[in-house]
Amino acid sequence: MSMSVPIDIRFSNVSPPAPEPKRSIYSDLVNLPNPVYLNLTVRIFNLDDVTLYMRVDGYDAAWTFTSNNLGSLASGADMYRNLDHFGSRAKPGAATSEQVTVRLRAYTDAGYTILKWTFERVIDIVFIKSDDGSWTQDFLDNFDDGTVQGWTAVNETGNTGAYPTLAASTTYALSLPYALRMRQGQSTTEKRARMYKSFTTPNRANVFAILDVRADDIGYAGPKIKYLIVGKNGDILVYYGRPYDTSGVDYVPEGVWLRYIVPLPKNTTLEVRVITDWEDNIGQLMDTWMDDFRIISKD
Repeated sequence: MSMSVPIDIRFSNVSPPAPEPKRSIYSDLVNLPNPVYLNLTVRIFNLDDVTLYMRVDGYDAAWTFTSNNLGSLASGADMYRNLDHFGSRAKPGAATSEQVTVRLRAYTDAGYTILKWTFERVIDIVFIKSDDGSWTQDFLDNFDDGTVQGWTAVNETGNTGAYPTLAASTTYALSLPYALRMRQGQSTTEKRARMYKSFTTPNRANVFAILDVRADDIGYAGPKIKYLIVGKNGDILVYYGRPYDTSGVDYVPEGVWLRYIVPLPKNTTLEVRVITDWEDNIGQLMDTWMDDFRIISKD
């Protein structure tokens, strides 16, 4: 980033002045709705010596983007923001790769009329089509035998008693009759847990894990989900939401299935992890669901 433009927008947890890693967003066209929606977590930095008001939008010929006024950011501060339904486009008919531009503009006034800085980043959007005959399905965990199929749940912080628990359940399922449910709860504090399983990936040039994941607070008003991570061992592959704060809102949409697709290294034994972090001050229960987990590959 040039210091002549003292603002930055990033899609990773890497802070300036370190370079931003190349980032790609993957999606599978199989069973994807039309239109396609893009959700994005961004991290914004103000390295100017004055408070600035931040606006984020984007542009690309195939996409339509929302304009998001994100409020003030003090000098030297940074903030995470989740942009739900940030972009939309007609569902492609075949596998395709494209680049979209995400634009950060900084204003000196709360009315967003006095523009001071503009900063842009390009992000790759890759649509695969896992049923086009070129991909091999190497692993499928759909939990339809009523078991957890080798997945394990562990507390990272805050959960008490028996929690987290892991079970196959019929309450929500993409492929009937079962989906995997990780339940957290009881403590009146931040709660974070992960479910995980070890795999040895095929020795092919292109390897992806496909995860359909859903968060639910079981109808309670108290629990709020702050972030969801899809990881490989200790590496973050997807971070959706923002770090814990006290504003009392959800930063990951609840009650909807979200698809995460992540590249994996070939011919490697690794642990796939799904981590959810909730805040709840009244000791309720909350669930993370997963169904139709797949690893696919091709040369």
